Amino acid sequence: MKASSPVALAPVGKATAITVVMGLCMAVFPLAIVALVPFLPLPMAHVVVRWGVLRGLAVAVASGALVFVGAGMGTALLVFMITLGVGMAVAQAIRGGWRFGRSLAATTAAALVALWLIGTTVWLALGLDLTRFRESADSSITEAAALYTRMGVSAETTDAVSTQLRQIAHVVPYLTPGLVGMGAVLLAGCSLGLAYRLFPRVREKVKVSLSLSGFRMHWAAAYASIAGLATLVFARGGGEWRTVVLYVGLNVLLVSQTLFFVQGLAVARWFATTRQLRPGSRTALYVGAILGQVLFQLTGLVGLLDTWLDYRKRFALKSPGTGPVR
Repeated sequence: MKASSPVALAPVGKATAITVVMGLCMAVFPLAIVALVPFLPLPMAHVVVRWGVLRGLAVAVASGALVFVGAGMGTALLVFMITLGVGMAVAQAIRGGWRFGRSLAATTAAALVALWLIGTTVWLALGLDLTRFRESADSSITEAAALYTRMGVSAETTDAVSTQLRQIAHVVPYLTPGLVGMGAVLLAGCSLGLAYRLFPRVREKVKVSLSLSGFRMHWAAAYASIAGLATLVFARGGGEWRTVVLYVGLNVLLVSQTLFFVQGLAVARWFATTRQLRPGSRTALYVGAILGQVLFQLTGLVGLLDTWLDYRKRFALKSPGTGPVR
């Protein structure tokens, strides 16, 4: 036992160190949060898969405690909740050999709980309400505008941008459910995709049997998107009830179109694999799919139409020997 103890603690220490470094980077560079959060659950998930749940819990607790010492409560809470919730869900999906759809659903649910707990704790700790939130946002926008004006940006430009940001800040509280849902889906999908790519390549290899190419939403989800679009039509005109209908529709669309974006990526992955595209062509296809979604919502539309058109059945290769689809 004495001889095996250092070996048993080594993966916990490595995973904790990696998680803490990422947490401190997020504290120092807030803009890095978007890029680093999907990686945050992976060290713990790898430990859980290879060495069990208890060692994974040790990674989450130790990481949260060390980040608290170095960066304070806010970042420590983010690191602990994302590491524990999303990391455990990713690990269980890999250990159980779940299909991608089930893995995405479980990991999204864990991300939703983690984000809700983080948001609620911060909200209560700071004593925020809607009025205070808007005042804080307005103050930040004013300070940013003054900074850019001193840097030589024209007053007309700063005023135009400030007005747009204030309008966004006014709307954001009403879109919080949709934005959180969208963030949870993207966080879950990115973490699962990174695990699929990274875990078989690390020193302590882990086989990840996730098949994005076969992912398909239930047909009922398509009608949720249609209902969301319909509410935007009904919300035209004045009236308080129309405003409520508008925000409900927007929240539904944010979540449903994000899910269909993932289905659109599944179609792109299927095409790249079955057509055996070269790495450069695959990269161009995925970049195009992401840009198409960001600029035109195109990839989400492809995923939505796949509900009825079934591209993967309609355009499947007739000749055998195409190899496994992953």
